[in-house]
Amino acid sequence: MFFLVVILFSLLLSCGGEEPVDSELRGLIKKHGLKPIEKPETDPDKVALGRMLFFDKVIGGNKDISCATCHDPRFGTGDCLPLSVGTKGSGECLERRPGVGRPFIPRNAPEIFNRGHEDWRTMFWDARVEELKGRLSTPAEDLLPDGIEDVLAAQALFPPTSRDEMRGRAGDVASDGTQNELAQIGDNDFPAIWSGIMNRLLSIPEYRDLFRTAYGDRTYTIADYANAIAEFEKEAFTLTDSPWDRYLKGDDDVLSYEAKVGALLFYGKAKCYTCHSGTLFTDQKFHNIGVPQFGPGKDGNGLDYGRFNVTGREEDKFKFRTPPLRNVAVTSPYFHNGAYRDLRKAILHHTNPEFYLRNYDPIENGLPPELASTLKNDEATITEILSTLDIEPVQLTSQEVDYLVAFLNSLTSPQVYELEKVIPDRVPSGLPVLK
Repeated sequence: MFFLVVILFSLLLSCGGEEPVDSELRGLIKKHGLKPIEKPETDPDKVALGRMLFFDKVIGGNKDISCATCHDPRFGTGDCLPLSVGTKGSGECLERRPGVGRPFIPRNAPEIFNRGHEDWRTMFWDARVEELKGRLSTPAEDLLPDGIEDVLAAQALFPPTSRDEMRGRAGDVASDGTQNELAQIGDNDFPAIWSGIMNRLLSIPEYRDLFRTAYGDRTYTIADYANAIAEFEKEAFTLTDSPWDRYLKGDDDVLSYEAKVGALLFYGKAKCYTCHSGTLFTDQKFHNIGVPQFGPGKDGNGLDYGRFNVTGREEDKFKFRTPPLRNVAVTSPYFHNGAYRDLRKAILHHTNPEFYLRNYDPIENGLPPELASTLKNDEATITEILSTLDIEPVQLTSQEVDYLVAFLNSLTSPQVYELEKVIPDRVPSGLPVLK
């Protein structure tokens, strides 16, 4: 009888106690201060205005591209492409191609999940929009309008000013047959570009009503436009129910054993956490991990020097801001130029950057022929890339990589498969929505 009691007591302990893997993982969670994503409070009237602005192509100089063209809710808030296609392009997802004589955009369109989180202080791959000690640093410098509420709103100001992305070229005719007046403005005259956008919007009665509902009866500025778009993004794309978030809230059973082991590797042997840190899985710092160079580049020679283009410091060449990893499984392709379409291959690149840089196959990794032909894999370019490399190789078994993939899959919110519901049936301009 005594032995039966001991056995029953042991079984009760094993059922009610924590598994060793959970105990170790929860210790790491505490050590790294990891917290579940929480949704910020939003203003429904500003969200309603921002939703229309996000999907309305009237913002683009040629009235053929909106924020949602490159940040499509149906495609993980991206556009499926290694490098984005701007104004005068056609098609969507993998079928989208540049217009005649138009280039690819030099960089991949990043996902825009959870950008309303209080920890965010940088935007864009090179963080050219950044919050520093409570002040916003942007390409507009002193021309940044008053009233911008946060770094996410500041980001919304700049894609419409880019000729290749949204504004178009002087002499362009818009999709409705009108002259593109925004393209006539000088590249650095940000106030005139923003004023032109507001003139377009406020010439539409429905937008006047939406602005009035959101902000009251007063004069409206480009800051109101930017703040509304940011408000919509916070509401629509803050996703809080990934298996990882539920685990952080105390549900031990929501993660598979493989995902838990992958998390231990992530915060241990694989050292992923050294860059992909915190609740957002990014240190928001800049690193060169030896990503191959292709596409139009940013310097006129087909190269993209990343953070160097902002700071001018040699040591920042080829360094890009660490991307966040929430919902990473649905935000392919990966890296600043979409070099890898497969998540496992993106992980493997981190294990031996020089090897994968030298042996990169553009076709195998999903680049269309017109981009594959621009690969810069000559020795001089490779040597220059490696000169500022700041990631150490790490040896992982194939099974360990599988575990990491399982963990990264646990960062996906089921809500990503329901985001089509945020797409409006129509927009105030009457222009097509996502077509």
